[in-house]
Amino acid sequence: MLKSSIAKRLMLAGVTVGLLAAPAHAQLDTALSIAKSSTAAAAASQQRVEAADDRADNAIREYRAVLQQKDNIELFVAQQDIFRASQLSEIESLRRQLGTVEQIKQGMSPMMLKMAAALEDSIKADLPFNLNERLARIDNVKSVLGDPNVSPAEQYRRVLNAYKIEVTYGLGIDSYEGAHPTMPGNVVNFIRFGRTSLVYTSKDESDIAVYDLPSKSWKTLEGADGIQMRQAIRIAKGEAAPGLVYAPVMAGK
Repeated sequence: MLKSSIAKRLMLAGVTVGLLAAPAHAQLDTALSIAKSSTAAAAASQQRVEAADDRADNAIREYRAVLQQKDNIELFVAQQDIFRASQLSEIESLRRQLGTVEQIKQGMSPMMLKMAAALEDSIKADLPFNLNERLARIDNVKSVLGDPNVSPAEQYRRVLNAYKIEVTYGLGIDSYEGAHPTMPGNVVNFIRFGRTSLVYTSKDESDIAVYDLPSKSWKTLEGADGIQMRQAIRIAKGEAAPGLVYAPVMAGK
């Protein structure tokens, strides 16, 4: 009877202990669950912090890039302002120049006419070599100067070209055929020593004369002068090797 009572008490104590132990286990599970949740929340918070930090770094880099771009744009604008000021100055200069173009054109026409007339007078007063060709060139220049469809620049170029050709006549010697100065039916050889002397010889070299500019007439050459002219003509035509020849010059009174 006594043993049965003790056994019952022990069973009741075990049940009581079991009942008391059950709430403690549940509390431990709850604590562990809360700890796990806290850890996950901390990890998530850390990730959010790191992401925010990355975004901040990116924003700083973008801001610095924008500042650099802003500086570059300001420098470009400053350069463009300088360029624009230079262009405006050049435009103003061109406007002033254009304002004087008409005045220049008005002054050029009479100047070029005077140049052509002076060149024509010079040719007529010069040795009469290639006379028809030279006067025809002057006539052409005067025709161009009287043509309103020809630009002033082209007219000026024609005048200068005529002067240039006349200048080149003063260089070297030249030989060409032409009509006899006093007997047009006969052909003679002319030889020009720059602008210093003009001589002609008949085909048989029996008639040799030099032009006397002061008297505007031809003077006969004889003796050694005639031999010199024959040699000079051969040199000018390329029929003889270059050599020293003397140009006959008529002494002025």
